[in-house]
Amino acid sequence: MNSIIQRFRDYLHDIGQFTLFSIEALRFIPYNLRHPKELFINLMGIGLKTMPMIAVTSIFYGLIMGLQLSDALEAIIAGTSQFIGSALAVALVKELGPILAALLMVARVCSSVTAQLGTMRVTEQIDALSTFAVNPMRHLVTPRILAGMISLPILGFLSVVVAFAGGAVMVISVYGVTPAVFWELAQYPLKIRFVIQSLIKMVIIGGYIMLIATYQGFKTKGGAAGVGESTINSVVTSSFMVILLDFILTAMFIMFWK
Repeated sequence: MNSIIQRFRDYLHDIGQFTLFSIEALRFIPYNLRHPKELFINLMGIGLKTMPMIAVTSIFYGLIMGLQLSDALEAIIAGTSQFIGSALAVALVKELGPILAALLMVARVCSSVTAQLGTMRVTEQIDALSTFAVNPMRHLVTPRILAGMISLPILGFLSVVVAFAGGAVMVISVYGVTPAVFWELAQYPLKIRFVIQSLIKMVIIGGYIMLIATYQGFKTKGGAAGVGESTINSVVTSSFMVILLDFILTAMFIMFWK
Protein backbone atom coordinates (compact mmCIF):
# COMPACT_ATOMS: atom_id res chain seq x y z
CA MET A 1 0.00 0.00 0.00
CA ASN A 2 2.81 2.40 0.91
CA SER A 3 4.55 1.71 -2.38
CA ILE A 4 1.38 2.57 -4.31
CA ILE A 5 1.00 5.84 -2.40
CA GLN A 6 4.65 6.66 -3.03
CA ARG A 7 4.29 5.99 -6.74
CA PHE A 8 1.23 8.23 -6.85
CA ARG A 9 3.15 10.98 -5.07
CA ASP A 10 6.05 10.60 -7.49
CA TYR A 11 3.61 10.79 -10.40
CA LEU A 12 2.05 14.01 -9.08
CA HIS A 13 5.52 15.43 -8.43
CA ASP A 14 6.55 14.61 -12.00
CA ILE A 15 3.43 16.34 -13.36
CA GLY A 16 4.23 19.40 -11.28
CA GLN A 17 7.83 19.47 -12.49
CA PHE A 18 6.72 19.09 -16.10
CA THR A 19 4.20 21.93 -15.70
CA LEU A 20 6.84 24.28 -14.28
CA PHE A 21 9.27 23.20 -17.02
CA SER A 22 6.64 23.96 -19.67
CA ILE A 23 5.87 27.41 -18.28
CA GLU A 24 9.56 28.27 -18.12
CA ALA A 25 10.14 27.07 -21.70
CA LEU A 26 7.16 28.92 -23.18
CA ARG A 27 8.26 32.10 -21.44
CA PHE A 28 11.20 32.42 -23.85
CA ILE A 29 9.18 32.14 -27.07
CA PRO A 30 9.20 35.93 -27.73
CA TYR A 31 12.98 36.05 -27.22
CA ASN A 32 13.61 33.18 -29.65
CA LEU A 33 11.36 34.76 -32.26
CA ARG A 34 13.39 37.96 -32.01
CA HIS A 35 16.69 36.03 -32.09
CA PRO A 36 15.95 33.10 -34.42
CA LYS A 37 19.47 31.71 -34.92
CA GLU A 38 18.93 28.62 -32.74
CA LEU A 39 15.44 28.21 -34.18
CA PHE A 40 16.80 28.01 -37.74
CA ILE A 41 19.44 25.50 -36.69
CA ASN A 42 16.81 23.26 -35.11
CA LEU A 43 14.47 23.65 -38.08
CA MET A 44 17.20 22.19 -40.26
CA GLY A 45 17.77 19.28 -37.90
CA ILE A 46 14.13 18.58 -37.04
CA GLY A 47 12.31 19.44 -40.26
CA LEU A 48 14.58 19.25 -43.28
CA LYS A 49 16.41 16.05 -42.32
CA THR A 50 13.13 14.28 -41.56
CA MET A 51 11.58 14.96 -44.98
CA PRO A 52 13.15 12.01 -46.86
CA MET A 53 11.87 9.52 -44.29
CA ILE A 54 8.40 11.11 -44.36
CA ALA A 55 8.29 11.01 -48.16
CA VAL A 56 9.42 7.39 -48.52
CA THR A 57 7.12 6.12 -45.77
CA SER A 58 4.13 8.11 -47.03
CA ILE A 59 4.38 6.92 -50.64
CA PHE A 60 4.17 3.28 -49.58
CA TYR A 61 1.47 4.15 -47.05
CA GLY A 62 -0.57 5.71 -49.85
CA LEU A 63 -0.03 2.71 -52.13
CA ILE A 64 -1.25 0.36 -49.40
CA MET A 65 -4.27 2.54 -48.57
CA GLY A 66 -5.26 2.84 -52.23
CA LEU A 67 -4.96 -0.90 -52.80
CA GLN A 68 -6.74 -2.02 -49.63
CA LEU A 69 -9.61 0.50 -49.76
CA SER A 70 -10.24 -0.12 -53.44
CA ASP A 71 -10.21 -3.88 -52.93
CA ALA A 72 -12.67 -3.57 -50.04
CA LEU A 73 -15.10 -1.39 -51.99
CA GLU A 74 -14.88 -3.53 -55.12
CA ALA A 75 -15.67 -6.60 -53.03
CA ILE A 76 -18.89 -4.96 -51.85
CA ILE A 77 -20.06 -3.19 -55.02
CA ALA A 78 -18.24 -3.52 -58.31
CA GLY A 79 -17.16 -0.25 -59.90
CA THR A 80 -17.02 1.80 -56.69
CA SER A 81 -13.24 2.10 -56.57
CA GLN A 82 -13.56 5.48 -58.32
CA PHE A 83 -14.85 6.91 -55.02
CA ILE A 84 -11.68 6.00 -53.16
CA GLY A 85 -10.29 9.45 -53.94
CA SER A 86 -12.95 11.05 -51.73
CA ALA A 87 -12.33 8.75 -48.78
CA LEU A 88 -8.56 8.94 -49.16
CA ALA A 89 -8.51 12.74 -49.33
CA VAL A 90 -10.60 13.24 -46.19
CA ALA A 91 -8.84 10.51 -44.21
CA LEU A 92 -5.36 11.77 -45.04
CA VAL A 93 -6.09 15.45 -44.42
CA LYS A 94 -8.00 14.99 -41.18
CA GLU A 95 -6.14 12.11 -39.51
CA LEU A 96 -3.79 9.75 -41.26
CA GLY A 97 -1.32 12.23 -42.75
CA PRO A 98 -0.77 14.34 -39.61
CA ILE A 99 -0.61 11.32 -37.28
CA LEU A 100 1.80 9.41 -39.51
CA ALA A 101 4.08 12.46 -39.69
CA ALA A 102 3.86 12.98 -35.91
CA LEU A 103 4.75 9.38 -35.09
CA LEU A 104 7.67 9.40 -37.53
CA MET A 105 8.82 12.66 -35.98
CA VAL A 106 8.72 11.00 -32.56
CA ALA A 107 10.86 8.12 -33.81
CA ARG A 108 13.32 10.28 -35.75
CA VAL A 109 13.53 13.48 -33.71
CA CYS A 110 12.28 13.04 -30.14
CA SER A 111 14.63 10.15 -29.46
CA SER A 112 17.57 12.14 -30.83
CA VAL A 113 16.70 15.29 -28.86
CA THR A 114 16.31 13.39 -25.60
CA ALA A 115 19.56 11.48 -26.09
CA GLN A 116 21.43 14.67 -26.97
CA LEU A 117 20.14 16.70 -24.02
CA GLY A 118 20.44 13.71 -21.69
CA THR A 119 24.10 13.32 -22.61
CA MET A 120 24.64 17.03 -22.01
CA ARG A 121 22.99 16.69 -18.61
CA VAL A 122 25.02 13.72 -17.36
CA THR A 123 28.26 15.26 -18.66
CA GLU A 124 27.36 18.56 -16.93
CA GLN A 125 27.40 20.59 -20.14
CA ILE A 126 24.00 22.09 -19.26
CA ASP A 127 25.36 23.18 -15.89
CA ALA A 128 28.33 24.73 -17.70
CA LEU A 129 25.97 26.88 -19.78
CA SER A 130 24.47 28.30 -16.60
CA THR A 131 27.97 29.02 -15.31
CA PHE A 132 28.63 31.14 -18.42
CA ALA A 133 25.35 33.05 -17.91
CA VAL A 134 23.57 31.26 -20.78
CA ASN A 135 20.04 30.20 -19.87
CA PRO A 136 19.71 26.51 -20.86
CA MET A 137 15.93 26.77 -21.30
CA ARG A 138 16.24 29.72 -23.66
CA HIS A 139 19.15 28.22 -25.59
CA LEU A 140 18.28 24.50 -25.72
CA VAL A 141 14.58 23.96 -25.03
CA THR A 142 12.44 26.76 -26.46
CA PRO A 143 14.06 26.74 -29.95
CA ARG A 144 13.33 23.01 -30.24
CA ILE A 145 9.70 23.49 -29.18
CA LEU A 146 9.21 26.24 -31.76
CA ALA A 147 10.93 24.11 -34.40
CA GLY A 148 8.52 21.27 -33.62
CA MET A 149 5.51 23.57 -33.91
CA ILE A 150 6.71 24.81 -37.30
CA SER A 151 8.12 21.55 -38.70
CA LEU A 152 5.23 19.17 -38.05
CA PRO A 153 2.66 21.08 -40.17
CA ILE A 154 5.15 21.12 -43.05
CA LEU A 155 5.95 17.43 -42.63
CA GLY A 156 2.24 16.63 -42.29
CA PHE A 157 1.46 18.48 -45.53
CA LEU A 158 4.25 16.56 -47.28
CA SER A 159 2.88 13.29 -45.91
CA VAL A 160 -0.65 14.05 -47.13
CA VAL A 161 0.47 15.03 -50.64
CA VAL A 162 2.82 12.09 -51.14
CA ALA A 163 0.44 9.51 -49.64
CA PHE A 164 -2.44 10.79 -51.75
CA ALA A 165 -0.29 10.60 -54.87
CA GLY A 166 0.60 7.01 -53.99
CA GLY A 167 -3.05 6.11 -53.51
CA ALA A 168 -3.95 7.78 -56.79
CA VAL A 169 -1.28 5.83 -58.68
CA MET A 170 -2.57 2.55 -57.26
CA VAL A 171 -6.25 3.21 -57.98
CA ILE A 172 -5.61 4.57 -61.46
CA SER A 173 -3.16 1.86 -62.54
CA VAL A 174 -4.80 -1.20 -60.96
CA TYR A 175 -8.52 -0.46 -61.16
CA GLY A 176 -8.59 1.60 -64.33
CA VAL A 177 -10.11 4.74 -62.85
CA THR A 178 -9.38 7.73 -65.07
CA PRO A 179 -7.24 10.49 -63.48
CA ALA A 180 -9.89 13.15 -64.23
CA VAL A 181 -12.62 11.22 -62.40
CA PHE A 182 -10.35 10.41 -59.47
CA TRP A 183 -9.22 14.01 -58.92
CA GLU A 184 -12.73 15.42 -59.41
CA LEU A 185 -14.34 13.10 -56.86
CA ALA A 186 -11.47 13.66 -54.41
CA GLN A 187 -12.28 17.38 -54.19
CA TYR A 188 -15.97 17.08 -53.30
CA PRO A 189 -15.82 16.18 -49.58
CA LEU A 190 -12.84 18.38 -48.70
CA LYS A 191 -13.53 21.57 -46.77
CA ILE A 192 -11.28 24.42 -45.70
CA ARG A 193 -12.04 23.77 -42.03
CA PHE A 194 -10.59 20.25 -42.36
CA VAL A 195 -7.26 21.77 -43.39
CA ILE A 196 -7.37 24.42 -40.65
CA GLN A 197 -8.23 21.87 -37.97
CA SER A 198 -5.43 19.60 -39.15
CA LEU A 199 -2.93 22.47 -39.01
CA ILE A 200 -4.03 23.40 -35.48
CA LYS A 201 -3.59 19.81 -34.33
CA MET A 202 -0.13 19.55 -35.85
CA VAL A 203 1.07 22.81 -34.29
CA ILE A 204 -0.10 21.71 -30.83
CA ILE A 205 1.16 18.13 -31.15
CA GLY A 206 4.49 19.22 -32.65
CA GLY A 207 5.20 21.57 -29.77
CA TYR A 208 4.02 19.14 -27.11
CA ILE A 209 6.10 16.17 -28.19
CA MET A 210 9.20 18.35 -28.35
CA LEU A 211 8.37 19.60 -24.86
CA ILE A 212 8.26 15.98 -23.65
CA ALA A 213 11.53 15.16 -25.43
CA THR A 214 13.39 18.12 -23.93
CA TYR A 215 11.95 17.51 -20.46
CA GLN A 216 13.04 13.88 -20.48
CA GLY A 217 16.51 14.95 -21.59
CA PHE A 218 16.82 17.62 -18.90
CA LYS A 219 15.83 15.30 -16.05
CA THR A 220 18.24 12.54 -17.11
CA LYS A 221 20.56 11.15 -14.44
CA GLY A 222 22.65 8.03 -13.97
CA GLY A 223 25.12 8.11 -16.84
CA ALA A 224 24.71 6.19 -20.09
CA ALA A 225 22.03 3.91 -18.64
CA GLY A 226 20.03 6.97 -17.61
CA VAL A 227 20.28 8.41 -21.12
CA GLY A 228 18.91 5.18 -22.58
CA GLU A 229 16.06 5.08 -20.09
CA SER A 230 15.15 8.72 -20.74
CA THR A 231 15.16 8.12 -24.48
CA ILE A 232 12.79 5.16 -24.12
CA ASN A 233 10.48 7.16 -21.86
CA SER A 234 10.51 10.03 -24.33
CA VAL A 235 9.51 7.88 -27.32
CA VAL A 236 6.83 5.92 -25.43
CA THR A 237 5.29 8.98 -23.78
CA SER A 238 5.41 11.08 -26.95
CA SER A 239 3.81 8.32 -29.05
CA PHE A 240 1.01 7.93 -26.52
CA MET A 241 0.45 11.70 -26.32
CA VAL A 242 0.23 11.98 -30.11
CA ILE A 243 -2.75 9.61 -30.11
CA LEU A 244 -4.32 11.10 -26.98
CA LEU A 245 -4.01 14.71 -28.13
CA ASP A 246 -5.36 13.77 -31.55
CA PHE A 247 -8.41 12.19 -29.92
CA ILE A 248 -9.01 15.15 -27.59
CA LEU A 249 -8.61 17.78 -30.30
CA THR A 250 -10.72 15.82 -32.80
CA ALA A 251 -13.51 15.44 -30.23
CA MET A 252 -13.38 19.19 -29.50
CA PHE A 253 -13.55 20.05 -33.19
CA ILE A 254 -16.54 17.76 -33.70
CA MET A 255 -18.39 19.23 -30.73
CA PHE A 256 -17.62 22.92 -31.27
CA TRP A 257 -16.55 23.38 -34.90
CA LYS A 258 -18.82 21.61 -37.35
